[in-house]
Amino acid sequence: MLIDVSFISKLTLMKLKHLLVFYCILSMYSCKSQEANPCDFAESITIPYDECGYVEVPNSWANKNNGTTKIAYIVIKSKSENRKEDPVIFIQGGPGGNVLPSANLYANLNLDTDRDFILYDQRGIGYSDAICPDLSASFLDVMARDIAMDNEDEVLLETSSECVKLLKDKNFKTAFGTTESARDLEALRKHLGYKQLNLFGGSYGTRLSMKYMELYPNSVRSAILSGLFPPEIRLYDNLLSNLNRSLELLFNTCENDADCSAKYPSLRADFEAVCKSLDKAPKSVIIDENEVFVNKQDFLLLLQQLLYNRFTISQTPSFILAFKDDNSSAIIQSIQNFAARLGVVNVATYWSVSVPDEGSFNNRKKLKQDGKHNPLLSSGISLFSSDPEVLKHWPSNKGETTPMTAVKSDIPTLLVSGEWDPITPPSNGNKTAESLTNASHAIFPWDGHCPINACFFNMANSFLNSPKEKVDVSCTKNSDPIRFN
Repeated sequence: MLIDVSFISKLTLMKLKHLLVFYCILSMYSCKSQEANPCDFAESITIPYDECGYVEVPNSWANKNNGTTKIAYIVIKSKSENRKEDPVIFIQGGPGGNVLPSANLYANLNLDTDRDFILYDQRGIGYSDAICPDLSASFLDVMARDIAMDNEDEVLLETSSECVKLLKDKNFKTAFGTTESARDLEALRKHLGYKQLNLFGGSYGTRLSMKYMELYPNSVRSAILSGLFPPEIRLYDNLLSNLNRSLELLFNTCENDADCSAKYPSLRADFEAVCKSLDKAPKSVIIDENEVFVNKQDFLLLLQQLLYNRFTISQTPSFILAFKDDNSSAIIQSIQNFAARLGVVNVATYWSVSVPDEGSFNNRKKLKQDGKHNPLLSSGISLFSSDPEVLKHWPSNKGETTPMTAVKSDIPTLLVSGEWDPITPPSNGNKTAESLTNASHAIFPWDGHCPINACFFNMANSFLNSPKEKVDVSCTKNSDPIRFN
């Protein structure tokens, strides 16, 4: 599960809050009366926008007589005298990450005020006929129990039983998968009347963007893809290795940083001690008068999530030490922070998309092989490591299959990676660039999943104005090193 949506998303709400606090890049618009474009969700969106609505698309593009589902959107139109005809559209991660319920935050991701900015929810998410929207919140209860990793998939399916029943109902017709969502995006483009789009995708949104580029190359002017998750790369093949790579970077960086090594002189040893301790017995804390058990796979999940962006990467040494020293208040705080992000992803949609995308591969076998190369992490990561078994049993209406091969394209593309990314490492971007012949790859040395900072905005804006020119990525080298708390 790409928790970032932030999963990158995967951009997380936490990251967007940091965006607001640290950069305060606010889009200043005068807008038409929102009464002119009434939508069911209009009252929940308080930022100025010019158009909102739905486009109805087939439940299954392979069977267009099988009913329809709604895709919700808003458009923030440029008020610039130099307004361009090709808008930027934000494509969320997850899969399953919503946008419109948090539109007041996502609007701040507008890359270029000379262009219209489109926000929308993919099928089955947010305001687009969401399926089982309350399921994600129940997963914190699953994590709170001390469940062996081999049994977690059974518990997750049991917790999801009502949702499974709904999806198996003969009257439920909606099909999922990245190809389905790419066709939805083309329907939205036509509905809004734009000739071409500039794609801005994060995490899973990069996979969806690339599939759209493959299917509808004439509909795309350029693409900005951050936190690369291309179709040819399997999430579960290197899940543990990717986390271990980021952990090694953490330990080596701290060891060679005078302040960090002084505060945490034995960080690697402390991490190993915590893992061995949790192998024997979980930590127990009290949250809202309820006992919560944090076992090893929960610890690894929380640690992985902290490594997603530079603002929380700085907290990872103190997080490890909190477990070593049995600092309950710090452990509770980390759990509460994660809980706030968990609700951003619609888990039912995540699994429904993953079945046609990832479900046909031998994920469990590959995950176990990856564990042999990373013995300290071989117990797995909560939620992520149970996915392969859940996908075997998760119901999915068959639509168009998603060919999971490299997308070949000469569309101008800016690829963005963070060196610390624990889920979609820079090597994903390098791999993606092999088949995108007109791509530039920018790597931020002190950031994680889907970097968002002033350098990124400047670089993206310059790229949008001249996508065929070489991208100047030099500002990525100017970011300050992480200062560990």
